[in-house]
Amino acid sequence: MSLQNAWQIVDNFSCRCEARFMSKTIAEKLLIKPNSTVWLSDPAHVALLTPMPEGVREVDTLSTASTAVLFVSDAESTRQKLDEHRADLAKPGVFWVAYPKGNKADINRDSLWPIVADYDMRPCGQVAIDDSWSGLRFRPNREGEGRFTGGTK
Repeated sequence: MSLQNAWQIVDNFSCRCEARFMSKTIAEKLLIKPNSTVWLSDPAHVALLTPMPEGVREVDTLSTASTAVLFVSDAESTRQKLDEHRADLAKPGVFWVAYPKGNKADINRDSLWPIVADYDMRPCGQVAIDDSWSGLRFRPNREGEGRFTGGTK
């Protein structure tokens, strides 16, 4: 093996390692897949999620989305938006509730899940969207699962 070939192998290995450890885009963190559909409760926030994977389309109705992101500003708006979309909450394969970080609102991870649990859903993931927003992922309760109580009986 020539020295040039050896360096090519090292360079290729380095590139693969760097790619593996590069941070994911917000869209990837939110499990938005190529050629899928995304619904945002507030389309004004779409810039937070870009760049999107190739072929992603934004849709107007929650029921037709592969991934949904419900943006909320406080506990009251969370309940209002969940009530408004109650019939379709379980339809997207991935459902996120994005909420303000820190003490900017009366909700956080620990106060958000009990609200959403009232809609027969349970938390199953969390991401930092940016310096101002976090996201909590929910899934519908499965048959036989009672209301999610955070591990308490």
